[in-house]
Amino acid sequence: MTGDGSQSFSASYDLTTKIISAAVFLILAVPVVATKSVVIGALGAAVLAISFAYSPRGYEIWGRSIVVRRLMGNVSVPLDEVRELRKATAEDFRGCIRLWGNGGLFGYYGLFRTATLGKCTWYVTNRRNVVVLVTGAKTVLFSPDDVEGFLAAVRAMAPVAGTAAGPLAAIEPRGFGFAWIGGGLVAILALGIAGFAILYSPGPPKLTLTSGSLAIHDRFYPVRLGASSVDVARVRVVDMAVDKEWRPTSRTNGFANAHYRSGWFRVANGQKVRLYDAGGKRLVLLPPSGDGAAVLVEVPEPEGFVEEVQRAWSGRAPAARMADR
Repeated sequence: MTGDGSQSFSASYDLTTKIISAAVFLILAVPVVATKSVVIGALGAAVLAISFAYSPRGYEIWGRSIVVRRLMGNVSVPLDEVRELRKATAEDFRGCIRLWGNGGLFGYYGLFRTATLGKCTWYVTNRRNVVVLVTGAKTVLFSPDDVEGFLAAVRAMAPVAGTAAGPLAAIEPRGFGFAWIGGGLVAILALGIAGFAILYSPGPPKLTLTSGSLAIHDRFYPVRLGASSVDVARVRVVDMAVDKEWRPTSRTNGFANAHYRSGWFRVANGQKVRLYDAGGKRLVLLPPSGDGAAVLVEVPEPEGFVEEVQRAWSGRAPAARMADR
C-alpha cells in the first residue's frame, strides 16, 4: 500500500503471450531484413509499439476505482454498483469470441463476448490469473499476479459477496486455443505486411510531365522535379551494362526487393541519387543543374521520353501540355 492509501498489483505475461509476441516480432522482422526499407520497418515497429502501449502494465486500486496502468494512458474502472467479484472459471470463457481487441500480442485486451459473461472488456496479460468484476455498467476482466490480494483490496473498497472459484488451470485448453486464434490473426496481418514487402512489384512508376515539372508517382518516395532543377541538355539514357558508374551499390533511405527499388541509393561513382527501378537495364538519367541529386528512373520507352523532356523543357512545348505515362 502506498502513502495515499492506494494499492498496486503487477501483471505479468503468460507463456502464450510471450510466444505470440516473439513470433510476431520475428515475422515483422523478415521483410525489414529482406528489403532494408525504412517504411516497412517503421510500419512493423508501429504495430509492435501500439500493441505494447495498450497492454496492461499493472493495476492500482485507489479512490473506489481500479486503475489499469498502460503506456498509452491509464483506464479507470469505477467500483460503483459492484454486483460480482470473483476468480474466473473455465465456464466464463465458453463460446468466447473477440469483438474488437488483441488476442495474444502483449496480452489480451479489448472487447470480447462469451456465452457466460456476455459482452465484456478485458485488461488481461495472464489467462491463469483472471478476475471477473461485474458492475452496474459493464463486466471487466483483470489478471493481477496476486489474485487473492487483489480480491481482498477491491472488497475492502467495495464490499461484495464473491463467488468461490477453483484455480484457473482448468481453463487452459479453451483459453490456449482462443489465444492462438487471436495471435494467429495478428500473425496473418504481419505475414501480409511481409508478403507485400517481398512481392511488391508495381512496374515502372507513373510519370506526369509538363512544361514546368516532372512528377514521379511512387508509393513510398514520390517526388516532383522542377524543370529549372534539371540540366536538360545532359538528360540521357543510361545502360547499366555499359555505364557501370551508375549502378546502385547501397541503399541509404529507400525501398528495395527483388522486383522494385525506389528512394535514395548510392551508385558506383559515389553519388547519392534518387532511383526508381523496376528491374530494367536502361534508365533515364536526369542530372541536376546545381547541387541537387541526380534521378534515375525507368520508363517504357527511354529514348522517346528523353526527347519529350528536352522538347517540353526547352521552351518549345505549350504551357498546358501534359504527358501521363
